[in-house]
Amino acid sequence: MRILVLSDSHRNKFALSQALKNQPNADIVVFLGDGEYDFDACRSLIKAPQVYAVRGNGDFYSALPESLIIEAGGARIYLTHGYKEFVKHGTERLLETARQYDCALALYGHTHVQKYEYVDGVHLYCPGSLSNEEYGVVDITNSGIMCINMKCRWD
Repeated sequence: MRILVLSDSHRNKFALSQALKNQPNADIVVFLGDGEYDFDACRSLIKAPQVYAVRGNGDFYSALPESLIIEAGGARIYLTHGYKEFVKHGTERLLETARQYDCALALYGHTHVQKYEYVDGVHLYCPGSLSNEEYGVVDITNSGIMCINMKCRWD
């Protein structure tokens, strides 16, 4: 099971479209906010059967939820932009929320910094920012969860 994790496009639709083109076999696409209009503009490029999006602090007047919990590959996953969990000041609150909902993985954005942590049985992953041409993929297999930092590859 492959999850394409996108966040913080901030009007860089070109990088967003390139990330989608770079990962055509993703089973799930997740957008973690701050670029809802970019994401909507690129939806026709998505081939994945499942798509989830949450709003970021820069997605004004958005009807998207602030967070979601999904299940994929046998794992519960918490999706958030991260501003409500104050991720720019640490991931303690994010970890607490993921534990509260019994999630093995928490995906977040907001910081614009690619970061992976494994804390007390919970994977915490930020794919960076599409405005910096960064994104991530998460592979869930029988062996576990692997979070992989990616850069846009230009065709």
